[in-house]
Amino acid sequence: MNEREFLKQLEGRAQEQEQLIKQMPFRNIFVISSLWLGEHPWRFLIPLAVLLTLFFRIFLGPFYYEFILKIFGGFGLIR
Repeated sequence: MNEREFLKQLEGRAQEQEQLIKQMPFRNIFVISSLWLGEHPWRFLIPLAVLLTLFFRIFLGPFYYEFILKIFGGFGLIR
């Protein structure tokens, strides 16, 4: 495959993706959020981690620490 064919193939795939995005419902929200999360993933991941920690701590109570130890205990980090 030479460079010209490769570029045509890339252009064709880009057009296919563009058509798929145009057919999606809420495409503007998807495009904006994917671009934003691509540049700033920690702005979403850190609050999500805090919320999940609070959720499990509230609903599991004292068993939360045992749950965490079961997860990480298998790696030999905590014994």
